[in-house]
Amino acid sequence: MEIPKADARRRGVVRAGSIGGHFLVSASACLLTVSIVGSAVVLAYRGYKRYDMRAKVRSFVATLENRDPQELAERTLELRARPLVAEQVLPELRRSLAESRSEEQLCAVVALSRAFVSHASIRSALSSLRRDGRERVAAAAVEALSAIEPPEEAAEALGECLSASSAGEITEAAVDEACAGLFRLGDAGLGEMRRRMGELSPDRRNWLIGYVDSVGGPYRRLWLEMLAEDADAGVRARAAMALRPPAEDVVSSR
Repeated sequence: MEIPKADARRRGVVRAGSIGGHFLVSASACLLTVSIVGSAVVLAYRGYKRYDMRAKVRSFVATLENRDPQELAERTLELRARPLVAEQVLPELRRSLAESRSEEQLCAVVALSRAFVSHASIRSALSSLRRDGRERVAAAAVEALSAIEPPEEAAEALGECLSASSAGEITEAAVDEACAGLFRLGDAGLGEMRRRMGELSPDRRNWLIGYVDSVGGPYRRLWLEMLAEDADAGVRARAAMALRPPAEDVVSSR
């Protein structure tokens, strides 16, 4: 039986179309496979890079105690200039602040954390360390808190340290560092100290007179005048003595 030409043509088109369809399906499958494999390779590479970065960060933080202050300062500047790397460092810093047992290591981590004190988690970790029983660690944590911006917030954080001192919760070295930090903060520190002076013992207030007098600067007189109005007679007398001009100045003015 002879097949009509029209049917033959249709069957030919179907066969041709079937072949073309199979080819397109195969090609699409191939391209999809390449795409999936390519994506997997990219993801694997990125995962490796993240793992490699974490390993380098852990190694960097673990060896902080072997670096001198100048090198620590240089590394801090580098991290500030590379925010993406800093993001990798922050989790490791938080972990080290919470878990480090070596005093040398912890002090080095605190020094580096000073550059990231704007992050709430770092600030919280440093606030906890101000109560550390090791004087050097506690003082380092308080010093780092003085880097908070703006100065008013730093002054408030240091003022809270003085409140903790009246309850015997922080070491004398930490108290001294809080006082020194407030003095460095200028107006903000002076205002906070006016509110917190009663938190200090007379012995610490006497120490503060000697510190302010020896460091000097534009706020020296304002602090000494504040201390000259102290409730303790001994503190008032020592502050008044510090306010007197040197004997040679008195003689030369006559």
